[in-house]
Amino acid sequence: MKGTDVPDGEVQVWWASLELTDSEIESLRRVLSPEEIRRAQRFRVEGAARHFIAARAALRSVLGKAVGMDPAEVSFALSEHGKPNLLHGGPCFNASDSGGFVAIAVTSTEVGIDIELARPLRRRDRLARRICTSRELEALVRFPEELRDSQLLRLWTCKEAALKAIGTGLPGGLRNVEIELPKIGSPKLVRLVDETDGWTLLAPDLSPDLLCSAVVRGGDRRVVSRRFSVHST
Repeated sequence: MKGTDVPDGEVQVWWASLELTDSEIESLRRVLSPEEIRRAQRFRVEGAARHFIAARAALRSVLGKAVGMDPAEVSFALSEHGKPNLLHGGPCFNASDSGGFVAIAVTSTEVGIDIELARPLRRRDRLARRICTSRELEALVRFPEELRDSQLLRLWTCKEAALKAIGTGLPGGLRNVEIELPKIGSPKLVRLVDETDGWTLLAPDLSPDLLCSAVVRGGDRRVVSRRFSVHST
């Protein structure tokens, strides 16, 4: 099976719904590893287990197409901080799920992606103080009240995508990432832990209700978003 090349400078973002029928979920189990099945069984909430199975099958499907392998044969290795990569080589990737959707970024260099379903935040001010720098807090209050929940969620996706890109995840500290949040235009990455250059922040356009950010190493990057169906894997 021939793989699908990822052009240099392109970040492919594949996204799909995780809301599937019982028979579809059951058929997707066949592509998961025994360890993934055990992880699914540890979920106490049935919906969470179903979403986990669908998300892992989606990831395997996308990566299988990229490297020319059956999804069930895709194998993973973990970095020092637990970030997965392809055991036998291939493109870099990262995945995120929220609100019954999954998004998977595939490109030729280090990448992180995060999605959040747009929703009201019960303790917005408390969350903002926990994750924002002083300049980000100042930027947030410049937005109208009705936009602050979505802007804070967008800021969260930017920060988490950045920390996932460098491989640390949330333990790297959300306030160690600083984002410029303009009232007009897309957010910009100002600082990423100890690095200030060499990374690009992208805003893939998926759905009006789904906020998405991707951070990739290198400049001059373009993002291509594609929706697909997990049950057709």
